[in-house]
Amino acid sequence: MPATMAESLPVIDADCGVASVSAATGRKLSICLINPRFEPSYWGFDFALPMYPGDKRSTMISGALSALAGMCGDHDVVLVDENVEEIDWEAMARFDIVGVTGMIVQKERMKTILDRLATLPPMTVVGGPLVSVDEAFFAGLCDVTFIGEAETTWPGFLHDVAHGIQTATRYEQERPTDMTTVTRPRFDLLKVDRYASAAVQYSRGCPFQCEFCDIIVIYGRKPRVKKPEQLIAELDDLRRAGFHSAFIVDDNFIGDQKKAKALLEWIVPWMEEHGYPLRLTTEASIDLANDEELLDLLYRANFRSVFIGIETPRMASLQETKKFQNVRGDSLEAKLARIQAAGIDINAGFIVGFDSDDKAIFEDQYRFIQDNGITLAMVGMLQAIPRTPLYERLEREGRLVPEDPSLNIIPKQMTRDELRQGYWDLVTRLYTPQAYLERSSRVYDSASYVSRRAEICRKAGEGKHVPTLFYALALLWAMVKTLVRDGSLFSVGSVYARHFVKTRVVGRRGIVGFAQFMSRCVTHWHFYKFTREATAGRLRAYNTT
Repeated sequence: MPATMAESLPVIDADCGVASVSAATGRKLSICLINPRFEPSYWGFDFALPMYPGDKRSTMISGALSALAGMCGDHDVVLVDENVEEIDWEAMARFDIVGVTGMIVQKERMKTILDRLATLPPMTVVGGPLVSVDEAFFAGLCDVTFIGEAETTWPGFLHDVAHGIQTATRYEQERPTDMTTVTRPRFDLLKVDRYASAAVQYSRGCPFQCEFCDIIVIYGRKPRVKKPEQLIAELDDLRRAGFHSAFIVDDNFIGDQKKAKALLEWIVPWMEEHGYPLRLTTEASIDLANDEELLDLLYRANFRSVFIGIETPRMASLQETKKFQNVRGDSLEAKLARIQAAGIDINAGFIVGFDSDDKAIFEDQYRFIQDNGITLAMVGMLQAIPRTPLYERLEREGRLVPEDPSLNIIPKQMTRDELRQGYWDLVTRLYTPQAYLERSSRVYDSASYVSRRAEICRKAGEGKHVPTLFYALALLWAMVKTLVRDGSLFSVGSVYARHFVKTRVVGRRGIVGFAQFMSRCVTHWHFYKFTREATAGRLRAYNTT
């Protein structure tokens, strides 16, 4: 359907009746927003979710859907997350507008969905990270594109459609969004019970200049934040919706450290007042280790973990990619130890394939991850994202292979095959049961970590023996069944059992420790199983970035 909506076109209203268009008053639109299915990946926890109690189908909600729905005013909105439900194609034909969002790892699925929508009546709209860096891919696939943020362009577009005014085919805001004015997300439109965790956004933008990152391309280098009252209201919505954990999905939660502290000073009493209803996690730069007050506020605000872009232990590679925040001050190891001593788990991202990387990088990465107790190490091969400084540099140097979605660069000190093989050898080593359990236990060598984790668990009421024990036993039973079906009860299950006995989990950390141990084993199973399936070529597609 063309972008122009003539006033004479009918529309299905909320009662499934036909309403005529009125240019004077506008009409209520029927809108469907789609988040495409992800292919299996390390990030998806596809093999772990079935073992958790309930009908969990996705690790985290799509924040884009709920945020965009909040900007739809009084129009009728339906959210479809293909990761927890199937698309009802018959129903798609009855909407006025169908919007599709997505990231690079959803690229092919987005195309498949848009090809199917092209045969149906609704106007098709695309927005999100992928189209913001690769507009050309969507030429001819949709009626309208939204580049970058859309807090002003999206409502304006809906107004024009509702009033029968001709719309543009491309929208891009003239200036960045004022985060203090954004509308409240519509979490109530999601199928909450099918997600393991919620997602909220406090800020956009990052002050740093990492060469490979598209964040500063889309959102800029000046962090913009919501008012504390806004974020607290969203946390209240999540609590009432029934979520028990939430990821603050900022590109860098402490991009503006002063305002981050101010927010945490609101979250701490909110947590105390409501009995610590949400376990929080976020993404932050490693310089948070330099601020003792900030670490303590994160801990008191019930942040259980933080994801840090460490990327590499090699200073030359960090300098090369302009990740200067990781080379300032004392060592990476010292910074990580301070974060863990504050009672906060560290999950981290790592990259192999920088120009300074030779074949010895794989052993360097393995040793660093193991020695520093980084349980969840998300390792990827360097990927050049369109519009980033890295992409532009490698394009000038003739070192791009854009037709390969899993490895689109030519490394400098090894061949593409050597990089690919070294990567898979590394993740295979990292996610053997022995290696995973060894590093996941390392944090318990810190007396400060152990005491602070025990304290926050008590405050959150997580030490109640009967429900905690039943939860742990449910995970144990699900794990045993899974390992038996897979034929891995002896090869993997015996390693879990030996480590459990060797580390005296119950004796040292009680029932809570037992539940935590089982949860870590379930998480490990996903990483182990995914690596095994990917290296055997049994996955239809996989994401390594």
